[in-house]
Amino acid sequence: MPQDIKRKLAAIVFTDIVNFSSISGTDEKQAISLLEAQNKIVQPLLKEYQGTLHKELGDGLLLSFTTVSDAIKFSIKFQEKSKRIKGLIIRIAIHEGEVTFKGKDVIGDDVNLTSRIEGFAAPGGIVISGKVQQNILSIPEYKTHYIGKPKLKGISQNVSVYCIISHNLPKTKSSDISAKLESDTKQIITRGLLSLSAIVFVSWFII
Repeated sequence: MPQDIKRKLAAIVFTDIVNFSSISGTDEKQAISLLEAQNKIVQPLLKEYQGTLHKELGDGLLLSFTTVSDAIKFSIKFQEKSKRIKGLIIRIAIHEGEVTFKGKDVIGDDVNLTSRIEGFAAPGGIVISGKVQQNILSIPEYKTHYIGKPKLKGISQNVSVYCIISHNLPKTKSSDISAKLESDTKQIITRGLLSLSAIVFVSWFII
């Protein structure tokens, strides 16, 4: 493996600005202002919690931290400071996994998983995977709410999703994510019906 490629465990954080595409389409000056405000918040927090910014994906950020604790503390502070800026509404997702670091970039299934679950966060909220939830179970200051087990496109892992509801963070509304969970529910129902059909068929054949 080349020296600039390393594989290790990390806490991955993915963020984006809510309704940024719409803002960009109607007020480019405001969009630029929001990006600048976001950068001013993020940079000192990265130094404080020893995080790394790998990519800026339009309004989105891909970051990594050496520990889940630092990733969560960074994310909570990020949300606290963002609320002070009009129009800067952030969604954040956190997951832990073994990923590949290639130079300044970070890649892998766990990176993709983090970006997929970000959509389950409420505006101004933080969602975490089941792996992160296990890491913070023994820390009383963090309160979470179970969202579900979505089937994520392009992701082979089974993942549970939670939202952090302590620290004045908003709870994800079921009505906002029902469509995202619907495909998973349909698959479960379909598998159940197929299993039932098989049982009925075998029973009929034996009789």
